[in-house]
Amino acid sequence: MAYTVFARKYRPQTFSDLAGQEHVAKTLTGAIEVDRVAHAFLFTGVRGVGKTSAARVLAKALNCETGPTATPCNQCDVCRDITGGVDMDVLEIDGASNNGVEDVRRLQETLPFRPARDRFKVVIVDEVHMLTTAAFNAFLKTLEEPPPHVKFIFATTESHKVPITIRSRCQRYDFRLIPRAIIAERVRAILAAEEVKADDATVALVAREAAGSMRDALTLLDQIVAFGGAELNGETVARHLGIAARAAVQDVVKAILDGDGATVLEKLDHTLAQGTDPLHFTNQLLQLMRDLVVLAVSGDETALVDMVEEERAAAKELAASREVLELQRVFSVLAKVVDEVGQASSPRLVLEMGLVRAATRPALRPVGELLARLGRLEAQLGGTPPRRGPRGRSSRSASRPGKERAGDEPGPRPEPESEAPRPVPPGRAASGAPAPKPRSPEPRPAPSASGPARSKRDERPSPKAASAVTSAKPAPVSEPPARAPEPPARTSEPPAGEPRRVALQEWEHIVGALRGPKPALAAVLGHAEPRAVSGEKIIIAFKKGSFYGRQAASRDAKACVADVAEKRFGQRPEIEVRFDAETQTQRTVAAVEATRRDTQASARKREALAHPAVRDAMDVFPEARGKVDVQLED
Repeated sequence: MAYTVFARKYRPQTFSDLAGQEHVAKTLTGAIEVDRVAHAFLFTGVRGVGKTSAARVLAKALNCETGPTATPCNQCDVCRDITGGVDMDVLEIDGASNNGVEDVRRLQETLPFRPARDRFKVVIVDEVHMLTTAAFNAFLKTLEEPPPHVKFIFATTESHKVPITIRSRCQRYDFRLIPRAIIAERVRAILAAEEVKADDATVALVAREAAGSMRDALTLLDQIVAFGGAELNGETVARHLGIAARAAVQDVVKAILDGDGATVLEKLDHTLAQGTDPLHFTNQLLQLMRDLVVLAVSGDETALVDMVEEERAAAKELAASREVLELQRVFSVLAKVVDEVGQASSPRLVLEMGLVRAATRPALRPVGELLARLGRLEAQLGGTPPRRGPRGRSSRSASRPGKERAGDEPGPRPEPESEAPRPVPPGRAASGAPAPKPRSPEPRPAPSASGPARSKRDERPSPKAASAVTSAKPAPVSEPPARAPEPPARTSEPPAGEPRRVALQEWEHIVGALRGPKPALAAVLGHAEPRAVSGEKIIIAFKKGSFYGRQAASRDAKACVADVAEKRFGQRPEIEVRFDAETQTQRTVAAVEATRRDTQASARKREALAHPAVRDAMDVFPEARGKVDVQLED
């Protein structure tokens, strides 16, 4: 008699035998009991989870001599014929080899005739997604309104390839991956029925390698029993299948966590010498690291880790001796190694270097320890970190006298509180005549021994003394006017070859004056190139078809510009807006301000990188040198 493999010998014969698919069994059982069985079903799921078995059980439940019933007897002629696949009224069609429109038409010709013996004619189409588009279209009308004695059951592993017009005419049942514990329980029951002794490591290996497929588990179990006979040992079975034993996986992981690269290479060489697949071994390492993280986070007795008692005890010891962050770091490294090994032309070399990289990872240091170290370095340098001023600038560099930082606009410095009246600019008096040369300061009397020493502010002349010195000057100086007279305005457009610096500066003043009352107009005028700016005429240019130019050429915009220019030049100029293809955008206020902002940002980034605390941090983390990103806050 021919041998029957476990996958066929122990195929589910009732709904209660569908391991891991209780939701499907309960729904179909309820439909049969209340007589609400649909005319078309679509069973979807990965390979080996019970789709075809469920279809046969449903066919037996509908056609059993004692039915329709949710519990077929499996003793009558109908049940035995369906189980053996020889029933005339239950048609099992392979969708991969009968996928044409002619095959569907031949099937449709037989559907109007009543079943030869059974109650229903059941059509089971396996791998239905392999049908052609024409075959699916030929199925539509029959599938929507079939004869009352016909039931369709479609099975597929790729439901997304089935047209939506077919899916909408079927009741869909999604078959899930079978949990590892259910597979292990089923394997133990089969081993007991076959009178084969096996340790827990063998059962765990079969359940783990099945990856949620009961058929894969039974196929692997069939192979193991043929190799080991009546008694199975986990380590021997793993070696035979080219799978690393759990002890070898744990030894490599322990060496990685201990940072022992030499031991990692020795254990890996011993494991691969037994024929273990590098990619499979890497996945085993990754799975064990996942289990260690789960044990460290969820506790030792969590059901999320499926291990035998010996493996669980060893995993508990590894997880308890490491920090969770350290375990997560190793998991991240191994996850990258899995991808690298899967794509490498030399998997072993990539695996070796990846595991060495994981074992020689730098140690984690607490943040508090690093901050304390930085504080000690700061104290040794004899300074304190500079205070942060507005816009994130250092107050130390901002208060540096006599030097302007790169990218900063030179501006007036604040004067002391008790400063004397501001003198006339050197080299010219208020009346326009050359100012007299400053007199050399008279020597100050040394402080008496009996009196307290005076500070520099105390040594400044009082207001009376300042007025006396002023009156003693050779030529009287008149008071400076409230506002210095403006230079004579340029009345003509500068030559094309000469840089229009004066026009750009004057135009920048006008745009700046409009930002308060007319911010939108100021933004528009910032994109204009000033050709001439004077009290008589202002000429600005835009590119042809510019949206900003059309706004600036409006009457209201010109009037606003003329009002501001009249206040500045003392006369109302004529405003002319030109549209020129040769307009230079770099000679606009917007371009100047953008360049100024970029320069200031670069200077602030250089200042941040030159900060003593940052330099100390670079000494602590040398691998981060050149990779620091400075983020500026507006």
